[in-house]
Amino acid sequence: MSTYIGIDLGTTNSALCSYDGAETRIWKSPEQNDVTPSAISYDRRGNRLVGQRAYQAAAANPDNAAVLFKRLMGTSTPIHIRALGKDLTPEECSAEVLRTLFSYLPEEIRNAPDLGTVITVPAAFNQMQRDATTEAARMAGIGRVALMQEPVAAVMSVMKAHQIDGTFLIYDLGGGTLDIAIAQSTAGRVSLLSHGGIALCGGRDFDRRVRESIVKPWLTANFDLPEDFSIHPKYRRLMRMAALAVERAKIELSAKDSATISLSEAETQCADECGSEIYSTAI
Repeated sequence: MSTYIGIDLGTTNSALCSYDGAETRIWKSPEQNDVTPSAISYDRRGNRLVGQRAYQAAAANPDNAAVLFKRLMGTSTPIHIRALGKDLTPEECSAEVLRTLFSYLPEEIRNAPDLGTVITVPAAFNQMQRDATTEAARMAGIGRVALMQEPVAAVMSVMKAHQIDGTFLIYDLGGGTLDIAIAQSTAGRVSLLSHGGIALCGGRDFDRRVRESIVKPWLTANFDLPEDFSIHPKYRRLMRMAALAVERAKIELSAKDSATISLSEAETQCADECGSEIYSTAI
């Protein structure tokens, strides 16, 4: 019996599941999480980390880390890794994430001769971005790969769970993009009728707005920092830590009315309160 692998290769997080014709299973990361951060990092000796440990290391060592590279797929934008002394392509970074996800599978599944893999991509991806995703899969050693638009995958999931046909309006707000699509399912077939969205609109953009409207003014008011500190290489680590602090507060606001944005740097300690209304205004 054929086994199929489904991969959500996301801007901030990625996930992998398998389907053997009877059961769908999500394969967890070594940290026992359903999702794996789409992040890679290197230590000073060039040793590579991928996933949760890489994401955590990126705050302290941003010059040797790569995140958000899905946004660069299909472009020639280089990602410089100081520890390696060279640039990586977005496809190479995505390939490392794909390779790591595949490592979660048992060897008998990975080596199955009839294994097929589907990778979801945003509906708004152009052909160059789709080709780049296919190339990343090839670099990761994944054979028999097909791409599926994310809204279509969402509708197929609903159809499988509820056994219904109809016309669906799908909002897919992820870490990096906003996809809006209208899809129709009839007798087990899904047709994408229309789609649109915003390429650079996601959770990371919300985080950036909060940094600009709350954290940056707080730092400017309380510390002697240059006017361009938010883009100055000297303060790159500080801004990366601010990004993580804002993300933690955002997640906390999903369950609470207020959260504290706190970060620490060698000589900088700061904390500021952020309420759900302030957050909504910022974004």
